[in-house]
Amino acid sequence: MAKKQKSLDLLEPILIKTFGLERLRPPKPILQEWITIEQELTLEPEAMTILDRILIKIIDNGDSWNEEELKMNFISILMFLADFNDPIKGYYDREISATVGGIYLNCKADMMLSKGIGELIETPYFFLHEYKREKKYSGDPIGQMLGGMLIGQAKNNNNKPIYGCYVQGRYWYFSVLEGKKYVISNSFNASELEDVCQIVFILRKLKKIILEYLIE
Repeated sequence: MAKKQKSLDLLEPILIKTFGLERLRPPKPILQEWITIEQELTLEPEAMTILDRILIKIIDNGDSWNEEELKMNFISILMFLADFNDPIKGYYDREISATVGGIYLNCKADMMLSKGIGELIETPYFFLHEYKREKKYSGDPIGQMLGGMLIGQAKNNNNKPIYGCYVQGRYWYFSVLEGKKYVISNSFNASELEDVCQIVFILRKLKKIILEYLIE
């Protein structure tokens, strides 16, 4: 049996050093165009009813849920409200790998959006990591997210930006990787009604970005 190839550690400082990445300070236009909602938008009454119910859950449990509990009880519901559908497919807990600049990278994407056929992941556009607890978490959620984005960038090979997000408990951070430069937003507190509505709008805007600018 062939020995499984070992991936470079997906830690932000190691990825910066290895690939010559540069982390920019927000705001940056490519990020702001994504996360800024220019007009007051109102979610549908049905969506607001769902948000009101899950807000109670994350306020009471957001600091103690493990990754699976946070994913099933909260994140999956926000992705449902974002309403992604064909040709954009959502993949969960999928391994994805690529050789980037001669260096092997492998990660398990907690969630990704990609063009695909069944289980065949063709063109990744967005990676979401890491469903970490607010307390006693380990690992590097930025490094995991960034590793997935670098893999997506290498697989797509089209010079288009890759979008990402990492979640720590109730806090959401959005990111864009363009070339060797990336930027990460300030946090959105998903236990606050205004912020969680903004998160849903950001995800819906991502759908528009994918359909109008990224998909081929």
